[in-house]
Amino acid sequence: MTRSFIVRWLRRLLFAALALVCIVLFVVIPIGGSFLITNSRFQYRERGPATPEAAGLLVTPAEFTSSDGIPLRGWWNPGDSSKPVIIFCHGLNRSRLELLERAAESSRRGYGVLLFDLRNHGESGRAYTTIGIHESRDVCAARKYVVEQAGSRPQILWGVSMGASSAILAAQQCPGVAAIVADSSFLSFRETIAHHVGLFFRLPAFPIANLIVAITEWRAGFDADDGDVEAAVRKTDVPILFIAGGADRRMPPALAERLLTASRNSVKELLVIPGAGHGEAFTKDREKYLDSVYRFLEHLRYNPASFQSGGS
Repeated sequence: MTRSFIVRWLRRLLFAALALVCIVLFVVIPIGGSFLITNSRFQYRERGPATPEAAGLLVTPAEFTSSDGIPLRGWWNPGDSSKPVIIFCHGLNRSRLELLERAAESSRRGYGVLLFDLRNHGESGRAYTTIGIHESRDVCAARKYVVEQAGSRPQILWGVSMGASSAILAAQQCPGVAAIVADSSFLSFRETIAHHVGLFFRLPAFPIANLIVAITEWRAGFDADDGDVEAAVRKTDVPILFIAGGADRRMPPALAERLLTASRNSVKELLVIPGAGHGEAFTKDREKYLDSVYRFLEHLRYNPASFQSGGS
């Protein structure tokens, strides 16, 4: 075996290795990441009560349809007709059960509540998951359902992670929301993909995240810029309580601070729960979490000028 023969084979092996790395980085990961975002039906096992009855919440089934034809299912309790209605929006790979305890507590305080599964989650219809872009249509459909059930009562959107981002995007699309509780919202679709590519894969955002975004836009038929939550906050003059977990690596408090700064409404607050991971502020310090939310909402209630009509 000659030296030149060994060199040729080493070069071939090196070329093959580089080609394999390129295929993985620029084909497998972008396409796989896109499918993971849009098509996954994985659902975390929810902690806490598994039924409304177990949480002490009386409900009737709710069914309505998003503007693009996706059937949505949930639970409805009208509450006290003199108080606002809260629409709860769960996070990615979750279901309406994620917010069941918060809805039950709101009902005990007299608020009307609507819990529902976003598209491609829980019992709602299959569709591409778009991390807030098309899910905002579901939130607007939920708002219309509440108008049908409760007339012009003020509506509050209370969401976690993807649900918080969907709520903020929906407030721009179907105006008239009285207030938003945004727990662990992200800044934008693009920024979220870039951040998670670095966080989970230790890879540079460019060009990996750009490829994932481009492929996902093409496959799911949307414009990623429609998922700019920070821009929506700037354009939406709505009171917002931002919530963040102090130990959240996915949506750190700095993001919530940016959103707080972006909000142009004079009624805005930021609650940071020390030691809480992503979407875990409620479970980390339930008392402080709920006290802060209801104090914020009651402040609005006794300042009627802050509340807008629930109709769109």
